[in-house]
Amino acid sequence: MTNTTLETMFTALRNPEGSTRRQAALALGASRDDSVVPVLLAQLRVEYDPHVIEDITWALVQHAEAARGDLAEMLTDDDPARRRTAAHVLSKVADPADFDAVVPLVADEDADVAIKAYRAAANTGGARALTALVARLGDGELLQRDALSNAFAAIGAASVAPLTSALTDGSPAAREHAAEALGHLGAPEADPAADALERAAGDDDPTVRLAAVSALGQLGGAADEALGRLAGGADALTAQVATRLLAGRVQA
Repeated sequence: MTNTTLETMFTALRNPEGSTRRQAALALGASRDDSVVPVLLAQLRVEYDPHVIEDITWALVQHAEAARGDLAEMLTDDDPARRRTAAHVLSKVADPADFDAVVPLVADEDADVAIKAYRAAANTGGARALTALVARLGDGELLQRDALSNAFAAIGAASVAPLTSALTDGSPAAREHAAEALGHLGAPEADPAADALERAAGDDDPTVRLAAVSALGQLGGAADEALGRLAGGADALTAQVATRLLAGRVQA
């Protein structure tokens, strides 16, 4: 792009019309000129349209190396919106070199920042992120918990061992969430956790018991025997859920 064309795109990126800003972001992302990075970052800091934000994010991913220094600074900014934005961009870049900078945000007190950091840590660190991620089990509302479960799923089979250990550790909320996350992983990755989930179905806390038996229903044939035993167990709710899950398997 010529300087004149770039200036035209920079102006378009500040246009009141969202569609115009989107087109400008995509064009700047496709350019080979790293001078667009400061302009993209400046607009990203003030942008409110989620569609434009995603397009600017894509554009920055195309210029990831040039943007890395600025994004690293944003990760430690006092403004949670900037920390969230930087984590979101780096989750898309998925460069292992960014893991050490991203992983502290997994513990961020701002839920929106933590949600973005879960995926960023998983995408940049893989199994290296598990210790930090497991420490957040049971935290936050449903959206935050689902984001954490998705991060475990993104890492895959390596998540099974620490999640299995978490079935007997921590608060009831953490144990419940560990069971939910194993169920979300599903078969075949989480099949090795079938025995541990059966034991968790005898937890003192009823929410943990329900989460554990429900997770067994999301595993493969490795869980059938466990479900059969639970269907004949003394806990009425657990037995009822296990019976329904087994019936559903037969119908399928």
